[in-house]
Amino acid sequence: MSFPSAALRRSLLSRLALAVSLSAVFPAFAADAVTPDGGVYRGDMRNGKLHGQGRIEWRNGAYHEGGFADGLSHGAGVAAGASGWRYEGGFDNGLMHGRGRMRFADGSEYEGEFRADEFEGRGRYTRPDGEVYEGEFRKGRFHGEGRLEMADGRIYMGRFEDDEPAGKMRVIYGERHYEGGVADWQPNGPGRFTDAQGNVFEGTFAAGILTGKGTASMKDGARYEGDFENWRFHGQGVYRSADGDEYLGAFAWGLYDGEGTMVYARPRPDGRLRDSGIWRRGKLHDAAAEALKQRNVETVLYNQPAVLQQHLQALRTQDPARIDLYLLAVAGDGREEVFRREVEFVRGQFDRDFGTAGRSLALVNSRSSVDAVPLATQTSLRQALRALAERMDVEQDILFLFLTSHGSESHELTFKLNGIDLPDLPAAALGEMLRDSGIRWKVVLVSACYSGGFVDALADEGTLVMTSARHDRTSFGCADDNDFTYFGRAYFKESLKPSASFVDAFDQARGLVEAWEREDLAGVQGAGGKGDELAEEEHSRPVIVAPAPIREQLRRWKAQPAK
Repeated sequence: MSFPSAALRRSLLSRLALAVSLSAVFPAFAADAVTPDGGVYRGDMRNGKLHGQGRIEWRNGAYHEGGFADGLSHGAGVAAGASGWRYEGGFDNGLMHGRGRMRFADGSEYEGEFRADEFEGRGRYTRPDGEVYEGEFRKGRFHGEGRLEMADGRIYMGRFEDDEPAGKMRVIYGERHYEGGVADWQPNGPGRFTDAQGNVFEGTFAAGILTGKGTASMKDGARYEGDFENWRFHGQGVYRSADGDEYLGAFAWGLYDGEGTMVYARPRPDGRLRDSGIWRRGKLHDAAAEALKQRNVETVLYNQPAVLQQHLQALRTQDPARIDLYLLAVAGDGREEVFRREVEFVRGQFDRDFGTAGRSLALVNSRSSVDAVPLATQTSLRQALRALAERMDVEQDILFLFLTSHGSESHELTFKLNGIDLPDLPAAALGEMLRDSGIRWKVVLVSACYSGGFVDALADEGTLVMTSARHDRTSFGCADDNDFTYFGRAYFKESLKPSASFVDAFDQARGLVEAWEREDLAGVQGAGGKGDELAEEEHSRPVIVAPAPIREQLRRWKAQPAK
């Protein structure tokens, strides 16, 4: 974030002077007197001069009341000007001096020490808009140690010079705070900034922006040390994730970009512990990766038909004495491995906890599994549904269809594999495939941005439909190095236990997702200067449609005695 740039909006003091000649000599016999500027004096006199207690009034409404000595105001007194100001306090030699309080016509007020008609020493100055300064003054200006609370809630604590912060300050703005150099009301020079979530940024600031060498210590345990540009990792640096993975190398605008090495805290699925080479936009791009991509293309062309048939033929037929559950899990976008990892977890979970072993099938687009697992394409999905229908009792058994990928505003699920162009899956096409299969009872969970746009194409009395986002909302957690998307983790890992219903698990997952999104989005907005309140329209808002007939069929399935 950058602190709002604002010069102090004030005219702190009109230079105060009693435009009064109080040293006039009056006839000794006069009890009252008129000053040369027309003021009418009533009070004590000595040797023809105002001396003792008295009051001067002018026709414009100004007045002065209090002590006098040798024709000049002296000691405690009260003075008021025609413009609306009023002062109560000490005087010396005709000038405000010592402790006093002054209130201006606009409602602003100063209370503290005066010297020769100036705010001088310690005092407190308040404005009607809520701005308050308490500290040292010199010649009517903030000068010395002080504390300034602005009308917008910012608080500056430290040294001031001529109404401006000078040198090292402590600045508080809501739940955010900063310690370090300040210039023109913004962080400038070495400093330390803590955002509302507890993330800490240290380094060199310029005009409120972290730029140059610095560190970022995140609340979740992640840490970065290196170069920054406009708050983002940019240049050379070291990043250690909360999971313990460590990257050393080049960054560009917050992403791995350039030459670098990633050392993993735990082995990757293929057993490797590090990746080195040239990175682009957070992903490794090198000769080996390019060669793998080309090999994958040839593998797909020559091996995939046989791989698909092998997996389809391995599906078991249903048990006529039971309502069986079948699983079809689809990972659509092979450019990011999170979807493959999610599908692998879900298949293992269902085979273990929900009796789908031998009755589950995965279609996965991934660079790491093209030689062993069927791809996710419109053709393979259609063939898989047909094969499942042949093995199921389509009037009794239940199909759980899980699809995870990126999604578009036009409500199409992304099917992609590096090096191969695949048609995406429109909501209408998926609905047509399911109707053509003849499978009556279905649970369909679509985890993707804008996935709520699939509801109308899929919904019927025999189908429970769940989506990770509303039709006009994005979902979260699709990064390549994640094990789950946000909704996948909330639903399958955190909420779907063997004893839970699919609907109850959705209700719990929806609450978890909202909490995680609020934490993430508040952090982004706080760092970007948008404020800490999360706008309602940022949430993904998962959707569920659960007609009574499918819920009753799921109840019957759950009520069956265990095998």
